[in-house]
Amino acid sequence: MTATVKHREMKNDDTAWQGLIAGDRAAFEAIYNEMSDKLYRYGVKFTGNRELVQDCIHDLFLKLYRERSQLPETDNYAFYLFRLLKNILIDALRREERMVYIAPQDLPFHAEFVYGNDDDEDELDEAVRQRFETIVSLLTPRQKEAIYLRYQSDMSDGEIAELLGIDYQSARNLLYRALEKIRKNMDVKIFIALFISVIR
Repeated sequence: MTATVKHREMKNDDTAWQGLIAGDRAAFEAIYNEMSDKLYRYGVKFTGNRELVQDCIHDLFLKLYRERSQLPETDNYAFYLFRLLKNILIDALRREERMVYIAPQDLPFHAEFVYGNDDDEDELDEAVRQRFETIVSLLTPRQKEAIYLRYQSDMSDGEIAELLGIDYQSARNLLYRALEKIRKNMDVKIFIALFISVIR
């Protein structure tokens, strides 16, 4: 697959992660400050229960600190934390909804539009906005999540596959089909720029 838009190859500075493993509280606080809002924005994509998401993030960081000496080496701890949050959230939703099993690919993925302020909304051409919102409505929940993970969270195809609970090739195909839907209706670069700026 040849993607028209390349995702940013940004990875976490592993200094903080190494510090956390070594028991450095300042490193733990640095990771919390960097990741808590990102985790919250990811978590609320799956449920409207914002309090539940906050509780899951609280549980995540408690687990992280308690088990810090057993944490794996990683060059992208954002991916590790996203995966951990999704697993914790799935368990919480299963208990809340009294379900035996919820697969990662069965979770909904809600894309909420946040245009910022009235000035931002006025500056965004109405026709462009309507086309953008129409394209988003055509994407499946998994396609939205794949685009979110790639272009807002810098995840690789393999990381996206694991977070979505599918195999590597399926993740590549999913993203390819999403980009093809976009390309038929709008310049991909414009769509991605809007997606990054207004999807929360």
